[in-house]
Amino acid sequence: MQADWKRDERSAWQLVAQAAVIVGAVLLVYLPAWRAGFVWDDEQLITANPLLRTLSGLIEIWSGGRTADYFPMTNTVFWIERHLFGENATGYHAINILLHGADAILVWLVLHRLQIPGAWFAGLIFGIHPVHVESVAWTSELKNVLAMFFTLLSIFSFVGSNEQRQSHAAYLASLFFFALALLSKTQTVFLPIALLLYGWWRDRGSFRREVIRTGPFFVMAAVFGLITIWFQNRGIGEEEIVIGSFPRRLVNAGMAIWWYAGKVFLPTRLMAIYPRWRFDSPEFWEWLPLVGLVLLLGLLWLCRNRRTRGAFLAVAYFIVALLPVIGFVRMAYLRSGTLVADHLQYFADVSLIAFVCSAVAMFANRARREIRTAIAAIAILLIAMMGAYAWQRPKFFTMKKCSGAILSRKIRTHGRRGHDLGSISFARESIPMRSNICAVPSS
Repeated sequence: MQADWKRDERSAWQLVAQAAVIVGAVLLVYLPAWRAGFVWDDEQLITANPLLRTLSGLIEIWSGGRTADYFPMTNTVFWIERHLFGENATGYHAINILLHGADAILVWLVLHRLQIPGAWFAGLIFGIHPVHVESVAWTSELKNVLAMFFTLLSIFSFVGSNEQRQSHAAYLASLFFFALALLSKTQTVFLPIALLLYGWWRDRGSFRREVIRTGPFFVMAAVFGLITIWFQNRGIGEEEIVIGSFPRRLVNAGMAIWWYAGKVFLPTRLMAIYPRWRFDSPEFWEWLPLVGLVLLLGLLWLCRNRRTRGAFLAVAYFIVALLPVIGFVRMAYLRSGTLVADHLQYFADVSLIAFVCSAVAMFANRARREIRTAIAAIAILLIAMMGAYAWQRPKFFTMKKCSGAILSRKIRTHGRRGHDLGSISFARESIPMRSNICAVPSS
């Protein structure tokens, strides 16, 4: 019995050490973000938002009378931060960074509960991936890190409800956390489909049972999805936001999914605003990415019983998590004329990261010692490269002042040539600017 206690103690300390490494890596990578200021939407949402100053404002946050979106959980945290930190941006950034660290740990724990190899490595990569910097270093993107926190807790509880004796309590906890995720950011409406995919991948018992279990999740997602569309239409009003015909939307969706996947595997030339997308009638060759995507899914489905079940789950989850933000519905984020942004893929990346890490872990476990050593060296080099690039990116958000007028002028100028501010490399994003806020990007 004493031996078992010592073994459990060692295991607990090992878990603490692994969590500490992930948190330490996140804190180190985002060290420059502690000195960041307020940019873009931060003025409208935080520093100049009258709803954050009074108790009546908090009530209005939950009633939705004067908010652009119905994200009351996120705005409540902003309300608390406003009363704790005032206009000192350091406190806001600290909360974002700590939440992102918690998200990285939860990625590890969820994947570990799913018994996916390489779970800890996937959590570490998620924590230091350069494409996630915008979600963490941009104060307004609290909604991303907060919604991801609740989404991962919901998944963790849902998976636990299949394993624990008190499954009813875990299931109710999953529903509760999903509600909090939706109240933080409604991009999380994809979760019920993701849970269904998990039920299919797990392949235990009846799939009909999984459909019934996810029914309340679908109802909640539908309700909050409709609420978001109503709020968006109210905020946009008569403003014209071009999203193209339905064929163009299909074509753009296919290209956007491949584009986001590319940023997961090769996160280079990351920008605050990317080049404009086309919204006219699609040409023949523009259908190729969508066709390729359908063929890939079809091939993985046909080979699903030949050890590609996990690959299908990873790709399908990635696509499903991106569906709310790839231009099918008119949304305010499309004002800039670009369909993609780093912060929009924060929820989707975890599946591809997990798939690659699990494949590497399984290969390493079967390889000879020399090959395992080489894999470890490559992994360390990869972590160092990603961490170094991620460490550089928050410097853009350290600008206390940023000119919306200059950005708008650049967008108008480059727009005539089919480009916008996104055509300017990230190295030039750090140029000194004079006014108080960069209001062009939309979160």
